[in-house]
Amino acid sequence: VLARASRVIIGKRQLRPCIHIAIHRQKMAAFDAKLQKPQGVVTPSSLAPSTGASSARGSDREWGAECGVGATALWIAYIRYCEHQRERPAFEDPFAERFLGGGKGEEVTAAMARALHHFMFMNASGTDFHHSLTLRYAVPSLGRRYLRQMRHAPVPHQEVLPAGQDPLAKGVRIRTAYFDDHIRDVFGVGSQVRQFVTLASGVDCRCLRLACLQQEGVRTWLVDQPAVISAFRSRLPELEARPDIQTLAVKFGEELWWQKLVAAGFDPCVPSLFLVEGLVMYLGKTEVEEIFSEIYRLMAPGSVVMGDYVNQGFLHHPMVEPFNDELRKYSAPWTYGVRNSTAWAGMLTRCGFALEEDVPSVELHSLLTRVKFFLIDHIGTWVPTYRTFVAVKRAAPQQEGPMGESDSLRKQGVQRFGRHHATAAFALSLAMIAAFVRTGL
Repeated sequence: VLARASRVIIGKRQLRPCIHIAIHRQKMAAFDAKLQKPQGVVTPSSLAPSTGASSARGSDREWGAECGVGATALWIAYIRYCEHQRERPAFEDPFAERFLGGGKGEEVTAAMARALHHFMFMNASGTDFHHSLTLRYAVPSLGRRYLRQMRHAPVPHQEVLPAGQDPLAKGVRIRTAYFDDHIRDVFGVGSQVRQFVTLASGVDCRCLRLACLQQEGVRTWLVDQPAVISAFRSRLPELEARPDIQTLAVKFGEELWWQKLVAAGFDPCVPSLFLVEGLVMYLGKTEVEEIFSEIYRLMAPGSVVMGDYVNQGFLHHPMVEPFNDELRKYSAPWTYGVRNSTAWAGMLTRCGFALEEDVPSVELHSLLTRVKFFLIDHIGTWVPTYRTFVAVKRAAPQQEGPMGESDSLRKQGVQRFGRHHATAAFALSLAMIAAFVRTGL
């Protein structure tokens, strides 16, 4: 009933899937030489190819720590720096400050916070979005009207939050702590995992700040564009004394990252952990599936992959248009999202992985919050959601039919959330609707 009511509310504004990017494939070159973009638009510094409308045009493009996704990497570094300065930080990152000398990270952080000031703000306790935003996210037409009213509204100086403390930055901090904790678990006592690979490494310094990655016998590979790797190494002289840490500078479009990884000593027969953080939202559907297919091929049984993704609501909902506009200003637009966690689990299943955990990048301290995100994920899929996941390699890829795959994913969903929570979600959703009607929100 709720799903049908939602479709009536949304009408013609119901979100449509992302438009597929045109792909030109060669027999042996995977996604590296595929993504076509107009000259002057910078694709992600992490794993997208540096090709424009033609290889000749694309070869003249600039890459570096302050271009495109490089700028957003400095944004993340600044958020981590701010967290490190807090009295009780969720994680420690003493290295983030080294990448902030030019002020780019602070600039991008402030720009993102200003763009979302009127569209993403918290309640008085700081535990959730303010109630006045509820219907504007739940009903995109109301969000569109609010956007027209507030897009160019000034941001009062007294209302500006401290640097790196806006809701979007909070999600990044939660994501960082989430991956830190799971990396420690994967490399815990008795673990057979001995290899750590970060795709789209940017300025990630986990190899230096997490003790579990500095154990004897553990090796790390960081993969990114040559200019990004060069800037990374120039600010971390400690790497010269760490032969267990390999930085792989890959010329995407000319070299295959997985070939260079194996050539640098990665052993596909040894269990590994792949981290794909802050990458897939910048790519296209085919590129994303090919990345995970290649990761699966490189993995030994018992290996783990973890990362993050967004739903299509984060690409299309009017309430996040200002955020997407800011990304485009830095030549780093988000171009990929899935309908919900079931669709993401289906993609991982097709690539051979078994999903172990998939949660929104928020604090899930209360049943109310859990129920709300359950409803968003299963009914209100147009509401922007940012999620993190952990998956493991199965013995062999499974080719399930539509019914088999659906049954498998449905069982996973029941295991992750629970039948009693689903019942509570339905009851609470009716109560929330009644409250909205009564209060006129």
